Amino acid sequence: MLIVLSGVSGSGKNTVIEEILKTRKDFKVFRSAITRPPRENEEQKGFYIFVSPEDFLKKVEEGAFFEYEFLHNSYRGILKDELEKAKTDEKHHYIRDIDVKGNQKLRKFFHNKNILSIFLEADDKELERRLKKRGESDQQIKLRLSRAPMERTYKKDYDLVIENNDLSQTVKKILEVVDEHN
Repeated sequence: MLIVLSGVSGSGKNTVIEEILKTRKDFKVFRSAITRPPRENEEQKGFYIFVSPEDFLKKVEEGAFFEYEFLHNSYRGILKDELEKAKTDEKHHYIRDIDVKGNQKLRKFFHNKNILSIFLEADDKELERRLKKRGESDQQIKLRLSRAPMERTYKKDYDLVIENNDLSQTVKKILEVVDEHN
């Protein structure tokens, strides 16, 4: 099963993924390609394949992406070979943070089967606090939060919406729902 986590920047998507990976060995990260520089300790986590903008655009020309976009001043995209791995591996659940438009495309690709999409939410003050703690500049915070109204309009397209105020409760709820779908 593919588990998609979406939400406004700072809603805790990668933190939730890290926590799930610590507790469950039947989960793997569905990696995506990105052109921004890695944040501290991010390369070791294996969530992204970091590439230069030139290499990214070369892969676009080669048809290597299922979908991609330019977002928050960098290219990011879902590689077809990573998607195929997630679709055919029956031993593991794959989990990934995907933006709201990518979620729609993935749901169509999976025909709404073997995919669970979850939208993580938090109030704007908490989002801003988390982004500051993460080391984002005021300009980056403003840019990231400017998408919040648009992203929230897609909540209706998700199987589950969780107010992520308590990490352990959020993780518990996600794992309960995944286990119910097995």
